[in-house]
Amino acid sequence: MIRRLVVLLVCGLCALPSAGGAAESQPAAANAYKVKLLPFKVEARLEGTFESPQMTRILVQPKRWTQLTVEEAVPHGTRVEKGDVLIKVETDKLDEAIRELEIGQRLADLNHGLMERELARLVKATPLQLEAARRAARIAAEDYKRYQEKESKLEAEAVDVSLKAANFSLENALEELEQLEKMYEQDELTEETEEIVLKRARFQAELSRFSNKLSANRHDRAVKLDLPRVKEREESVARLAEIELERANDALPTTLVRMRVELEKSANDRRKVAEQLAELKADRGLLPVKAPVAGIVYYGRWLQGRWVAADDAATKLRSGGTLDTREASLTIVGPGRLSIAANVPEKELAKVAAEAAAVVLPRAFPETRIPARVRSVSSLPISNGRFEAKVDLLDEKPQLVAGMEAEVRVTAVAKPEAVAIPRKAVFSDELDDGLRFVWIASGEGKEPVKRTVTVGRSNDELTEIVAGLSVGDEILLEKPAARPAPKPAAKPEEKPVAKAEEKPAEKPSAKPEEKPAEKPAEKPAEKPVEKPADAPAG
Repeated sequence: MIRRLVVLLVCGLCALPSAGGAAESQPAAANAYKVKLLPFKVEARLEGTFESPQMTRILVQPKRWTQLTVEEAVPHGTRVEKGDVLIKVETDKLDEAIRELEIGQRLADLNHGLMERELARLVKATPLQLEAARRAARIAAEDYKRYQEKESKLEAEAVDVSLKAANFSLENALEELEQLEKMYEQDELTEETEEIVLKRARFQAELSRFSNKLSANRHDRAVKLDLPRVKEREESVARLAEIELERANDALPTTLVRMRVELEKSANDRRKVAEQLAELKADRGLLPVKAPVAGIVYYGRWLQGRWVAADDAATKLRSGGTLDTREASLTIVGPGRLSIAANVPEKELAKVAAEAAAVVLPRAFPETRIPARVRSVSSLPISNGRFEAKVDLLDEKPQLVAGMEAEVRVTAVAKPEAVAIPRKAVFSDELDDGLRFVWIASGEGKEPVKRTVTVGRSNDELTEIVAGLSVGDEILLEKPAARPAPKPAAKPEEKPVAKAEEKPAEKPSAKPEEKPAEKPAEKPAEKPVEKPADAPAG
């Protein structure tokens, strides 16, 4: 009976490791992956918008006139032909400004002509006026010099002589009268003749006295007043002539230069007026705003693959609104095969290259697949972390219009067969992120082997292995548990010790089990022998 119990206990103990091995083999099988050739494809999924090859912005940019009040604008979605009116704008004030400038230009032309002729006359007259001023100064200087040297003395002497002559004449008349009176007292002439002669002599003497009186007065005046005044006048005339000459030398050339400058300013003013008039006329030629090409009118503008400012444009284009002269308010979408403007996130940039094949899935028609090809990719980002790709459609779909959205799937890699494994089976070295490796399953009971591999591109599920693996290799999808095994291995060694210390009664029970196990070994033969052999391995 005891032997049977011992045999059953040994069989149970042998069965425990084998059950554990089976439990471990199941996860090992689930964790393994056999390398094989698979279809491998890498693609970038982008968001894009359909655009027309002809996207004409309608931007009114007047050079001078900015008061553009809208009277009427065509509605959004209107089909127009080249030359059709798109926007009517109030032009009354602009027309009035043009008329005023035209009148001002004519007046400026007349004034400029007068100034040109006046300048020509001034050019001729200035040398003559300078010469006249010099001549007047010279004459005044000569006259003053002569007056000082000769004429002043002569005039003073003439005054003295004149007074002397008057005195002499008076003395002579008185003497003659006296002699006549004496003579007539002795003569036997008739009294009548005597009276006549004496009368004349007395009258002449009276005249001489008065003439002498006048001469004395003139002499006194000349000495005290006239001669000093003449001298002052001559000095003043000479000084004034010098000043006039100095003024002429200064003013006449300056006047000529100023006239030339004023003429130049007049010419510049005329040029400005002409430019203003030309610019206003050019601005007037922009109105009303007409369609430069045929197509469909869209409100707003196309920017980086999307419509912007459409609501703002609708507000400004209503009657009474102010037309924006800085940004386009309208865009005319012309005919032609549509293309796609796709946003390329920076992380997807390596997958998108020119001439790459693509498939376009319109949002409005998700079941539709349109073959396409990448035309170009911007070399610089159009915003933070975002590039732009232009994608050409290889097929036309009439129901699609510019502005619709679509998903663009760009094929970066497409191989019918490639050595590709799940992405999670590729690990990075802790010390070198650029080093990739896999764990090769070495068989049951053996430690996995770490093998370095060269990886290619990856998609969401698979990574292509360029070198390091062959078809048929078996790899692990997760890191093996061999590395953390030493830690739990130390615990079982400690647990039996603890149990042995707590329950010493179990030790003697093991010895009787070992002895009976040797005798009945012949009956259970194979089973007890194989199972204990597995137990130590575990």
